[in-house]
Amino acid sequence: DHSFPPPETADTMYELMDFQRACQLYLWSLAIVGQAQWRSAYRENFPAFDRNSFVLAQSYEGRLGVLTVNQTSEYFFGWTDVKDKAAILEIPPGVVVGLVTDFWQRGLTDLGWFGPNSGSGGTFVIRGPETPRDNVPDIKGAHVLESRTNNIWLLIRFLAFEGQPPVKELQDGVRLYFYGDEPSQHVIPAGDTPSQNYQPRGMRYWELLHEVIQEEPVEDRDRFFMYWLKNLGIERGKAFEPDEEQKKALEEGAIVGETMAKTMVFSERLDGVLRHDGWRLIISGELPDAFEHTQRMRDYDLFDPRARFCYEACTSSPRMGHPIDGKGQAYAGVFVDSKGERLYGERSYVMKVAPNVPAKLFWSMVIYDADTRTLIYTDQKKATVGSRATPDLQVNEDGSVYIFVGPEAPQGWESNWVKSIPGKGWFPYIRCYAPTQGWFDGSYTLPQVEQVDYKDFAK
Repeated sequence: DHSFPPPETADTMYELMDFQRACQLYLWSLAIVGQAQWRSAYRENFPAFDRNSFVLAQSYEGRLGVLTVNQTSEYFFGWTDVKDKAAILEIPPGVVVGLVTDFWQRGLTDLGWFGPNSGSGGTFVIRGPETPRDNVPDIKGAHVLESRTNNIWLLIRFLAFEGQPPVKELQDGVRLYFYGDEPSQHVIPAGDTPSQNYQPRGMRYWELLHEVIQEEPVEDRDRFFMYWLKNLGIERGKAFEPDEEQKKALEEGAIVGETMAKTMVFSERLDGVLRHDGWRLIISGELPDAFEHTQRMRDYDLFDPRARFCYEACTSSPRMGHPIDGKGQAYAGVFVDSKGERLYGERSYVMKVAPNVPAKLFWSMVIYDADTRTLIYTDQKKATVGSRATPDLQVNEDGSVYIFVGPEAPQGWESNWVKSIPGKGWFPYIRCYAPTQGWFDGSYTLPQVEQVDYKDFAK
């Protein structure tokens, strides 16, 4: 109307702006909401969980709910808050594989075998953006980690190998405490209690985001997003009381935002993470398509790769993103079978893993639920097959390994089988700990996922 938008168009545009911004805010905040959800779940399930605590996950159930977790090794999952005092972390010598990350899931360091001391132990001083200088110790030989968030997450895996300290001895050697306190350790067994760290749906997502941004300083890169949040009822220093229009935008934005994230994961279009064999690198690959643990390029910070990674996985470190021959961790996933069809729980599949998997320490294939991105949950209580995970692993004469995924076990191959759920989708990750040259130069080809009739494999 004379170049002016009529009133009804203006209303539509403002609603559309709020909706679109909510979608993008969902993608932007996946990293920090994932960490806040994990902490919230542990606080709810384990009342003793607090700063400088670890939860010890040993069982299948104790790992349930954690995004694309491995089922092979025992874990310490821990949290600290260094706003008031620096934290001190002591790691014993031995086969420990761990990391420290901030609440935006930027990896600060690897720990243990792949860390700066190459498995010989070490001390780390962790300080944050608001830690008073006089509450940061000067410890000779310690590594000082500079975090840009007050909240810190820690993940430590313990592996038993011949000639190395046993797992219990390694666990007993970990210390996490504040500067000025006596060296100490607080470990809470997870037992068979599952804890959700994948992001919640609905308004709970935004409630968690509102909660956690109260605890952190605002970084320059996020100031525009904080403005968008303010217009949707989420602001530092104010209660979260969105009006009906804001609720509508947030609820719809969470639904469509998650659909965007799912699309980034299951219909990948970033060429720099695709392997020649059809598998996709989860955290390494060519920049800027790959998820970089610093999340920073020369001219911008990563957005889509971070949203994709933090929707399907959690935590990062330098050696997860940049493994080298014999040192680090390599991850790949695939989301369709050899015909290009999605992986359905009512179908029967086989993956033939070629001999000489390029992993100096061990390899594993883990099966995940497509909806939660966590260990597939069945009465079998098993989601993995691998060189360490399967004591009775059946190996073919040529050194290859069949891995079966389907609702019923193939006769005689029960040890190499993971049960799937009809009506649900699934996907596999393959992990190589300490990957060797065949991983990097492409000479080792990962298996195709083949639909088969298990009668053809019956023994």
